[in-house]
Amino acid sequence: MSSLAAARADNFYHPPDWDPRKESRAAHHDRKNNAGAPAWMSHPLRERAKKLDQGILTIRFEMPFNVRCTGCDNHIGKGVRFNAEKKAIGKYLSTKIWSFRMMCHCEDNTWRTDRRRNPHFIEIHTDPKNAEYIVAEGAEKVAEAKYEEAVELGVEALDDPEEAAKRRADPFHMLEATQPKRAQGSTRTMRINELIKHRDEGWADDYATSQLLRQVHRQRRHEREAELFINQAKGISLDLLPEAPEDRKAAASAPLQYEQRLAAVRRGEKRMRLMAGSILSEVTPGDAKAKEAKRLKLLQMRRERGMQVTSAKPESKRGGNVPRVQIGPMNAAAPPRPCAAVAQSSSKATIVATRAAPAAALVQYSDSE
Repeated sequence: MSSLAAARADNFYHPPDWDPRKESRAAHHDRKNNAGAPAWMSHPLRERAKKLDQGILTIRFEMPFNVRCTGCDNHIGKGVRFNAEKKAIGKYLSTKIWSFRMMCHCEDNTWRTDRRRNPHFIEIHTDPKNAEYIVAEGAEKVAEAKYEEAVELGVEALDDPEEAAKRRADPFHMLEATQPKRAQGSTRTMRINELIKHRDEGWADDYATSQLLRQVHRQRRHEREAELFINQAKGISLDLLPEAPEDRKAAASAPLQYEQRLAAVRRGEKRMRLMAGSILSEVTPGDAKAKEAKRLKLLQMRRERGMQVTSAKPESKRGGNVPRVQIGPMNAAAPPRPCAAVAQSSSKATIVATRAAPAAALVQYSDSE
């Protein structure tokens, strides 16, 4: 028997004990050689068919357009390939709608692209109705740059070399291509006449036109040199924009804005003083107000230094309370006043005091202090 007859002319080997009426050839091979093994072990795609019982097949998917992953914020270009899980999720008429789910594999050495710490998937669906793909999850489609046509730009497009060769070889093709251009002949003629007129007006006297152009450039160069000189004198090494009317108005209104802000701050301080003060306090005008502020400042300074400020009621001409300040420990008893002897001489009076300094003394001051 020839080798072709042994292979049954289909290039497959049929075991002698295989009955095609009972089981398939793959099932027969799996039963004989892979007893107890998973079903995907006998599938031609092996590991890619692990989820075939769920209707999922792992395939190689190529990104149809540029997208940006929302999980790691990385850009994925058109044509990048992934191992995607392909699954049918519905139908449009008689055409199946396929879903391709894949894990983003962008790497930038940060936690965002770590597959263990931040796994994120991208899912894309087919759209048979519009004949395109839809990003369903995990990414955003990046808008591609639109190239404007020659008609939109207002210019005339050059003929393609291949198109020109076809026109030369086929007269009918040339007739079909040139027919639309003949309708635009009148418009082109008007535009060409306008360009010729503009050229004649501008360059009728080429010497005067050149002289005017050189004068404009000379003036701009002098202005630029003066600006550079002023900037160097001020120590400015950056190129500054020319002065604008808006800048001039803003500079003129700056003092007024400062006065307004200062007045607002003063009104706020006055309001805070009124809210923090007593409603029964007297309003002292002029010098009396300044003296009162000075007295309160002295009291605060003495409190900070550890002095005990008390309010006593000695007899005074004004009849008011006179604060007393105690220097030293607050709970120390006041020692007796030191004795002093006064000696009279013929030339002057000498006051002799004891050397022992008191541990504490009472200092009195009036309200005007």
